[in-house]
Amino acid sequence: MGKKNRYDDISVLEVEISSFSGGGYKVRYDFEKKLINWNDGYMWNNNFMKSLTASKIETIQERLPKTGMLEWMEGYNRGELEKYGNPTANPSSWKIVVRFKDNSTLISSHTKNFPKDWNSLKSLIEETTECRFRLR
Repeated sequence: MGKKNRYDDISVLEVEISSFSGGGYKVRYDFEKKLINWNDGYMWNNNFMKSLTASKIETIQERLPKTGMLEWMEGYNRGELEKYGNPTANPSSWKIVVRFKDNSTLISSHTKNFPKDWNSLKSLIEETTECRFRLR
């Protein structure tokens, strides 16, 4: 199966970042229901759910494959940290859950090591949620 097809088969994408102290953010894109859920671990009153517009879906479909997210998630799961990641002194962590249309799931996470292409995913999240996706 080609790289493009796998990204087109994503039905739900959840991305979470958290700091050692427990604060953080979680965003959930549900492409079938066309919804974005935002969870702010610092300020509960910043939580929201809103519709995922056609233009935002198009932006995600165009840019998500360029982040290489599925490839580096699998790389982390194989333990290939040197190839896909950058160690950080900061004890923060990330977790990504991808559910595909066939109900299979890919989950990957790490602490003190962020993917080299993290910023391209982060900027895509910030653009489509209109929120900052950065730990305090």
